[in-house]
Amino acid sequence: MSFTTTLTTKNQLTLPKPVRDKLGVKKGVRFDIYPTSDGFIGRLKRRSRILNFAGDLKNLDNGKTIKEIREEAQRLAAEEINAKIISK
Repeated sequence: MSFTTTLTTKNQLTLPKPVRDKLGVKKGVRFDIYPTSDGFIGRLKRRSRILNFAGDLKNLDNGKTIKEIREEAQRLAAEEINAKIISK
């Protein structure tokens, strides 16, 4: 299967709709372009899975230092362990 597209005056290429649909890409998706001797190859730029959550993680930043977070986690873990011991 082959499709043709044209370079615009803004030096942009538009992916034909059947290609976008097949790749499942939406507006803003980034591509890596690799020049070859007779053209180029384009590949979807894949983000690491952790970066998929980057926008969500900013909501968890409450200004605490790593040390404060670790101490709080240790305190909560100790409370949980004590609660299990007491309930036995």
